[in-house]
Amino acid sequence: MNILTASYQHFLSNPIAKPPCRMTNANMYGFFAEIEIEKTQSYIDSTLNKAATGNKTFKSLGEYALITFTDIEKIASMTPPFDQQGWMQETDIIIWLPVAQVEDGDVSHLYWYPAFICVNNIYALINGRETWGYNKYLCEYTMPSSSSELSPFSISLECFKRFSPTSKLQMHELFTITQLANEEENSLLSVLDDFPDHVAKLFKTKHLGIDFSLIQQLLKGFTNPQMDQILFKQFPDGRGDEAVYQSVIHSPSKIKKIHRFKLLKSDYALNLTRLDSFPLDDMFGLKLGSQSLHLPFYIQMDFDQLPASQI
Repeated sequence: MNILTASYQHFLSNPIAKPPCRMTNANMYGFFAEIEIEKTQSYIDSTLNKAATGNKTFKSLGEYALITFTDIEKIASMTPPFDQQGWMQETDIIIWLPVAQVEDGDVSHLYWYPAFICVNNIYALINGRETWGYNKYLCEYTMPSSSSELSPFSISLECFKRFSPTSKLQMHELFTITQLANEEENSLLSVLDDFPDHVAKLFKTKHLGIDFSLIQQLLKGFTNPQMDQILFKQFPDGRGDEAVYQSVIHSPSKIKKIHRFKLLKSDYALNLTRLDSFPLDDMFGLKLGSQSLHLPFYIQMDFDQLPASQI
């Protein structure tokens, strides 16, 4: 469903700014976590595949999701007159699902789906949800202030721990990421070129028959030159029964400059708590309690978040 009936009104006091946006000094920490394909596919079926058009469907790719904590020092619109209004800091905590677009039985494209995303300010939340379709939520968090201090990471959300008529909305911790061992990190520049190969070996894609080189192409988008994101954008009617707008959206992140990259050789663990408002165990098959993480990395970069378009 895709209903567009009038020009969008940027009325006075409306906080929506036009893309693209320039992200400067984005400090990203990433960790790969094991997931369950059946659960992630169910989540994709309830979102992307509800709005897929033509002969397209979307399939969960592989047994790993990427969890990132990203502190972006400066974000500003690049489009007049919004580029003169100011800038903001933003922190994103995201769970990324690798997704394959299938047409007539063949894989035609690979995307990263930010299926869970929390931010630290209301301006980022409103613009992200309304313009791009990011399913953003406000959070509180902890993360390192520098790449030499690599623990702890945590995220807490104002939500319901258990659904019941007597439950009150409160702040609850959803998960933490902790460093288990402190080893020397690898800061060699050559690691950047090898990184997609290391990550590709994590994925087992026999169920889709995807060629190893295609997986490498998907992963290279994280570092050069463009990361393809896919989003599920929708708005409800006044009863919450129908979608007045619903579509699958594509928005590339175009990498402008990489300042620094390194693999983190320490071991890390994810510790997940069950929250009924955000049941990551049911959504993606992440394990409650503790589970090991894989190929931790750090990257500092500048990138542009480009306008979104319907697929």
